[in-house]
Amino acid sequence: MVRLPRQALRHDQRRTRAAGAIGLTLARICIITPGQLGSNPRVVKEANALAAAGHAVVVICTRVLAAVESRDQAVMGTAGFEVQRIAFGQDLSWRIDRLLQVVAARLFGMFRAHTFADRALSPMTRRLAKAARREQADLYIAHYPPALPAAARAAHQANACFAFDAEDFHTGEWPIEAGDMTEMQVIRAIERRYLPDAAYVTAASPGIADAYANAYSIARPTVVLNTFARSLAAPIPGSGGATATAGVYWFSQTLGPGRGIEAAIEAIARSRTKPHLHLRGTPSADYAACLSGLAARLGVADRVHLLDPIEPDRLERDGAFYDIGYVGELAVTQNRQIALTNKLFSYLSSGLAVLASDIAAHRAIAPELGQSIKLFAAGDAAALADRIDEWLSDPRALQAAREEAWNLGQTRYCWETDAQTLVRLIEKHLDHLHEPLPIACDIPMDRR
Repeated sequence: MVRLPRQALRHDQRRTRAAGAIGLTLARICIITPGQLGSNPRVVKEANALAAAGHAVVVICTRVLAAVESRDQAVMGTAGFEVQRIAFGQDLSWRIDRLLQVVAARLFGMFRAHTFADRALSPMTRRLAKAARREQADLYIAHYPPALPAAARAAHQANACFAFDAEDFHTGEWPIEAGDMTEMQVIRAIERRYLPDAAYVTAASPGIADAYANAYSIARPTVVLNTFARSLAAPIPGSGGATATAGVYWFSQTLGPGRGIEAAIEAIARSRTKPHLHLRGTPSADYAACLSGLAARLGVADRVHLLDPIEPDRLERDGAFYDIGYVGELAVTQNRQIALTNKLFSYLSSGLAVLASDIAAHRAIAPELGQSIKLFAAGDAAALADRIDEWLSDPRALQAAREEAWNLGQTRYCWETDAQTLVRLIEKHLDHLHEPLPIACDIPMDRR
């Protein structure tokens, strides 16, 4: 485990500072995630926001993929919070945890007993829980279901509170035709067991908030969007080329199926303005070959560009060199229908006009984005081509759309706004941090 220097602020050292006429209680907050820092921008933004508000923050995360190590180091180099990284590999401890997970999953499948669910979801949960119990925090915040038992149990031991951040609607991440799979049932059992006792729940979109409230009969989670800081934005609106060469842009950590990429390639082949399509991400070898083959068959191989990943804090300024940001999510799962992806808000910060599929989440937010967004029927290449042509054949309308997008990214849809929502929410709960939690810990996590 790697630890950076601790900001000492324990239960008996909590202090109060004055902000105008209001006294704000400062706390030690422990954020827990099974992911790596370099691939968890929402965790990093949350930790920095809470640290900037004066709280002592520790993030417990993992170290698994060597490919993410450089991004982890970059985050830790500027972090305003303490970091504990748990290394997972092929050592004996990992193999034991993996074996225990497999056994627990089989027992859960046989008996559907919630006591097996905590161990059944992930081999990381036990060691996350062990690390969290060592932190005498006032508030434990879990990201993703494998971290939820760890946060709840650590809070129970510390006589503190815990919370949960829902970046997705996790039981809705499977195709409907997949049925009620065991992993889905395990997640449902964990969330049903712990969420009613959480101090609060946050969600990354209004649709996700509604889904959690309906699924577990809890108070509607507070929406904290996946927006980006103003400091990362393009310096001026419409600073790209407004040309067919700049064209349409898409990015993600991974480049794979189910994101509407195939429809985008077909659309640029249909489009009379002959735009280029720029795709940034890490594809599998098979998928890259699939896209290249499709582009060649449609005669647009010279207009489809696969771009290497770049550092996350460069994405918004880099995006400004294109004209249109593409969000082509398909309604393949319930979660895809209701989630708002990071890229949508990144495009606003870049000052890009946005072309978005007409999934439920995009239909709901479109009125707030005004002329900066156009919707098209998900997966419909002909409709997408028409929307592309409408903007690329009318530079004045495109520029107006880009200016409105940039202005929205500087006002409502920026992290400064959402960070305030998050900080106010947590400070609202600080007075209740030491109320006992009615959590049934009938089978404790192994303390080895």
